[in-house]
Amino acid sequence: MTSSLAWDISDTFNGLMMFPNLIGVVALSPLVVKITRNYVARKIKNKEVAPVLSYDADIQKEMENAEK
Repeated sequence: MTSSLAWDISDTFNGLMMFPNLIGVVALSPLVVKITRNYVARKIKNKEVAPVLSYDADIQKEMENAEK
């Protein structure tokens, strides 16, 4: 195998890694928006809002109880 072919195969597989990453980014976008809005409300707008500690409501309640 020539080094050119090895580099071409390597570049191809590196390019294919984009698809699982893109799926993950799209899937997590709503969560990122939710957490960002919560952060802006608490830190920038100084509203009394409970921090988002988890995406799952049950885990959120557990974390809130653990902080108390």
